[in-house]
Amino acid sequence: MSRSGDSVEFSGLGLAFVQSIEPRGFLGLSLRHGLLNLATLTAHRFWGQSKVRRRIWGSMGLYGEPLTYVGGGRELFVGFVLKVLTIGGPLLAAVLAVQAWGPLQGGLVAVAAWLTIAFVEGLGRFGAFLYTASRTEWRGVHFELHGSPLEFALAHMKDASLTLATFGWWLPVAHRRQAGSLWGGLTFMGQRLGFDMAASRRRHVYSAFAIGWFGTVMMLLFVGGILLGLTSGVVLDLVSASVAEVIGLFALGLALLVSLAAVWAPYQAARWSSTAAGLGFSLPICWWGMAGLNAGNATLRLVSLGILGPYVQARTSAFMLQRLSGTLWLG
Repeated sequence: MSRSGDSVEFSGLGLAFVQSIEPRGFLGLSLRHGLLNLATLTAHRFWGQSKVRRRIWGSMGLYGEPLTYVGGGRELFVGFVLKVLTIGGPLLAAVLAVQAWGPLQGGLVAVAAWLTIAFVEGLGRFGAFLYTASRTEWRGVHFELHGSPLEFALAHMKDASLTLATFGWWLPVAHRRQAGSLWGGLTFMGQRLGFDMAASRRRHVYSAFAIGWFGTVMMLLFVGGILLGLTSGVVLDLVSASVAEVIGLFALGLALLVSLAAVWAPYQAARWSSTAAGLGFSLPICWWGMAGLNAGNATLRLVSLGILGPYVQARTSAFMLQRLSGTLWLG
């Protein structure tokens, strides 16, 4: 591996990957698209997301030639509408069934709706990964994804059910299996990246997941106790609350959001390191570095009301890619 400034270069089988992302260059883009989002009641975010991806993709390349993102906002908008309709329909049916038939009979409909939503979400994740891959090009050659969306959706439905049944403890297994299916099925120039599941499993993730899980439970209990101690008027009627009380609730929400981002940082770092290991890369991320990134990102998003989203995305991409090292094996 060689470094030049903020650029990182990898070579493997004659393949060199270079990235040079400058997050500060996204501040103007964030402001412009943030104002457009406010003016269009967030409808512009799909077109803004496409432009942000195009900028980030353009900061990465092979043999010094940048990658190209050719996706469009209209496609992202259509995908969002389809997701709302396919997930909102079963969810509405479950609510109406419980209200009409009671928790026992309506509960059967709710279970069927849950399984349907999990299945549709699996199709959506596969489709989103396929869309991103097919809209990423280099010298006119785009990435491809091999695999069955039906099999992926069924596996996702199973993983979602097991995650619910185990109160979340199946999630690390689900994440690793999905990474293997998606990244392992990615091909470029007719050659598959491949995914070494054994190498991925050698990166332990459950101790880091436990930190996030127990930390979340403790924080929810703590915040629940604080809310119970507040007067019902503050919680239920913010209009009549004093400025100090509103600021206090906002500060509490910000602290909770930042704290959640921090306690899940060890698992996020371990998860990304595990995925990178499966692809033959090394991605050493210390938990405090990830915690600082997550806490800063959460604060920037909340304080800016989402306007700094593009800057946050570029900041995260640069953080990850600057730590990536190893050899890219194809075939």
